[in-house]
Amino acid sequence: MAYDNIVREVVAAVVEGEGSVWAERGFFVVEVACKGAAGDDIEVVVDCDGQGQGVGIDDCALLSREISDRLVAALPRTVVEGVEEEPDFSLTVMSAGLGQPIRLGRQLQKLITRALAADKLPQVDVLFKSGRKLSGVVLSGVGYGVEGEVPTAIEVMYEVKELLPGKKRKETVQKQEQLAWDDLKAVTEYFDFK
Repeated sequence: MAYDNIVREVVAAVVEGEGSVWAERGFFVVEVACKGAAGDDIEVVVDCDGQGQGVGIDDCALLSREISDRLVAALPRTVVEGVEEEPDFSLTVMSAGLGQPIRLGRQLQKLITRALAADKLPQVDVLFKSGRKLSGVVLSGVGYGVEGEVPTAIEVMYEVKELLPGKKRKETVQKQEQLAWDDLKAVTEYFDFK
């Protein structure tokens, strides 16, 4: 089995596997990246949709130790001058931070649920692959396949200034549009720091 596949399987088992205390707390894997020439610079991004919880530094440290121990047992060992050595890798476990793109449907659902619980609308910034940008309110995800995957589209309501017939000045108009996920480069939570 390929190195990166072993890493992904180990991470998924620790964070989301059957009987995992992390899965019971609502933790899930957002991304696993094996970087470097040998793929031994491993970055794991996790999030949590548990009630009133986020991913803390202590959680990342505990996850890092648990994942590291399992990787040492699962990854192939090397033999140098007749001596078997443990796998050599670098592991970084971090939480999905502010401003990072939404990669999973579970993250989108977390955003919507959190906003509605605070009597707010879930606002996002959208960057299209074409370079177009817009900010608006996510109304829903459309066309979910497997649970946790990103939707095939999102329904967004946003405002634009348009010149309406019979008017001399542009006026703000609300529009609603279904945006295909494949056309989007990034969807991030909107933050107003005013």
